[in-house]
This record gives sequence, C-alpha cells and structure tokens, in this order.
Amino acid sequence: MTAEAFILKHSFMTEETLTPIFKSDAPAKPIGRGVDCIAALIAGLGAGLSGLAAIWFFLGFAENDTRLEHLTSAFVLTVILFSFAIIPFTLVAHFAWRAYRQEAKQAQLLWTVFLMLPWVGLGTLAISHTPLPSWCGIIVTALATLLSLWALVSLILEWKVARSNTQTSQQNELPNTQK
Repeated sequence: MTAEAFILKHSFMTEETLTPIFKSDAPAKPIGRGVDCIAALIAGLGAGLSGLAAIWFFLGFAENDTRLEHLTSAFVLTVILFSFAIIPFTLVAHFAWRAYRQEAKQAQLLWTVFLMLPWVGLGTLAISHTPLPSWCGIIVTALATLLSLWALVSLILEWKVARSNTQTSQQNELPNTQK
C-alpha cells in the first residue's frame, strides 16, 4: 500500500483533511522478464549486423562497377536479398520488446520460431558451403538459435502457467462434498 493510499484510507478518523506530501509518479515496471529485453537486444544486434553485411555486400559491387545502371541493379539486389535477413530480425526485436514492455503473446512467439528457424539452417550452411567467412555463419546461427530458444522456452512457460491456472480454477469450482 502506498503512502498516499494509506493516508486517504485512514483520513476518515480525523476531522482535518490530509493531503499527501508527494505524489508517486514513478513509471510502472515492465511486465516482462529481463530475458525478453535481452532477446530484443540480440534481435536488434542481428538486424544491425545484417545491415552492415548488406553495406559490405553492396560495396563489393561498387568496388568493381562504376556505371550507374550496374550500381542500381546491385543496390536493388542487395535490398532484396538482405530484406530477408533484416526484416525477420527487426520483427523479432519488436516482438521481444513488446513481450518485455507488455506481455508475451503466443502468436508473436510462434512467429519468432518460424522466422528464426530458417536462419539457423542458413547460418549453418554459410559456415561451410559459401565463400563468406565462417564467422558470419557462426554469428547468424548463434543469434537465430538463441532467439528460437527464447521463443520456445517462453511458449513452454506460458503453456505451463495457463495449464496450472486452469487446473487451479477447476479445483476451486469443485463443490466441497467432504464432511
């Protein structure tokens, strides 16, 4: 009970009206867990690294091609290719931040799993089957795996809490037949 509520509750005992000395305008704490904030940071890191990789990819074209039409097609190719990385990581960062600020929703967690699982596979392929440096594949695989695990664990925890709440409510609704 806050001091303001205590004063207002017990002010009926006196003839004087009491006014609180200060009002508590502290912002409400987020509903989510700290791991939700970490997941948002990891997903933001993935989006940022994808953006840097896109710039690196485009600069590789710009190094060899000086004509405007070649640079334009390279830019379009870069935007199309890297939108498949930047958009999923950005969406997952948004989902994780909303889970931290409000509450995790089952649909957002499922979308996270569906958006990140392909990147676990693609990152694994990038380690050994592409001309990219192997550390690129390792980083993508690690980030996508961590985000997938976060979503799966959150789904399992949400399912267990919902299941225990329904069991408890069903037990509370049973008539008391014991004498």
